[in-house]
Amino acid sequence: MSDDEHLKETYSTLKYSLGQFDKTIIFIASGALGISFAFIKDLVPDLKVALDKDSLTDSWYLFSGVIFISLICHFISMLANTWAIKHSDLKAEEFNKRIVKWNFWIRGINIIMIFGLFFGALFLISFIKKNINV
Repeated sequence: MSDDEHLKETYSTLKYSLGQFDKTIIFIASGALGISFAFIKDLVPDLKVALDKDSLTDSWYLFSGVIFISLICHFISMLANTWAIKHSDLKAEEFNKRIVKWNFWIRGINIIMIFGLFFGALFLISFIKKNINV
């Protein structure tokens, strides 16, 4: 395999991975939010007497936030791609130096989404654990 073919294959794999990451984040956040709504009545029939309701609502805020932040990330990615198309005439070194700013924001947002999912799951599990035998 030539260097050019290898580079194209690497970019193709990266593109696929990024697409799967976005889908997975949305799937997990939406699923956790939906399942928590659907099963809460089975786990805690009377929310008035539930313990630590703040953990439940915090998990809902986090899952909803992750979904919203994902939309922002898609928008920023769209802007970055538009920028890349408009500036495709730049020399590779200059282009790479300037595209780094876009990549920084996209990576940062992805990390925020990962932590949002993690803490949302922890809050939801904490709520369930405290109320499973009530």
